[in-house]
Amino acid sequence: MVVAEHDVMNWLGRFLWPFMRLTGLFLTAPLFNSAFVPRITKLAIITSYAMALALWLPMLPTVPHDLGSIMILGVIQILTGAILGFVLQIVVAAVSCAGELVGLSIGLGFAELQFREATSATPVLYDLMFWGGLIGYVILGGPIWLFAALVNSFQLHGGITSPTSLSAILAFSDVLFTSAVWIALPVMVSAFCMNIIVAISTVFAPQLNLLTVGFPILILTGLWVFALSLAYFNASIQSLLNQAMACISAVLLHG
Repeated sequence: MVVAEHDVMNWLGRFLWPFMRLTGLFLTAPLFNSAFVPRITKLAIITSYAMALALWLPMLPTVPHDLGSIMILGVIQILTGAILGFVLQIVVAAVSCAGELVGLSIGLGFAELQFREATSATPVLYDLMFWGGLIGYVILGGPIWLFAALVNSFQLHGGITSPTSLSAILAFSDVLFTSAVWIALPVMVSAFCMNIIVAISTVFAPQLNLLTVGFPILILTGLWVFALSLAYFNASIQSLLNQAMACISAVLLHG
C-alpha cells in the first residue's frame, strides 16, 4: 500500500489546525484557562476534541510544504482561538468588575483575599462575583456556545485576519465597563443616598459620625441591596452572553 505525500499532509492538517485553534482557545477562555484545571486534562480535552473535529469537519486546509506558510497558518489558528475565548472572558471580567465596584461603593475595598490565579490580593467581592459569573457562564451554556462558535469558524473561513473583525472585538470591549456599572448600579445608588443621609445627620447630631455609625450602616445597607440585586444576576449574564455571541458572529462573518 502506497500512501501519497498529499494524503499525509491532508490527514495532518485535519488534526493540526483544530488542535492549534483549540490551544489558543484554552489560553484565554473562561474556565479552560484556569490553573485549577490540570495541564494533562487540558491536553486530553484538546486532543480528543481535535480528533473529533478532524473526523467530522468536511474540508480543512492541508499542511503547506514550506515552513514559513506553516508558521503563518499556525499563528492564525492560535490567534483565532484566543480571540474567541477572549470575547467570553470579557463576560466574566465584567461581572468581576461589578463586584469590585460594589466593594468600593460600600467601603469594603480594604477587604482582600489572595486568589490563587491572581498575582496580588484582590477584593473579596471581586472574588465572589468572579466565581458567580463563572458558575453562571457554565450553567447558561457558555462553554457549549464557545465550542459551537469554534466549529463554525472552520466552516466559514480559515481564521480571523480581517481588520473589521478585530474592530468588532474592540467595540465589544466597552461592555466590560458599561455592564459592570449597570450590575453594580443599585448598590452604588443606595450607597450614595446613605452617604448623603449620614452627612446630613452629622450636622444635627455630631455623635453620629462617619466612623462609628456611617460605615456600619453603609456596609449593611450595601450588602442588603446587593443580596436583593442577585435575583437579576442570571438575566444579566444571559444578556452578556447574547452580546458576546453576537460579537463572535460578526467577527466570524467578517473574518
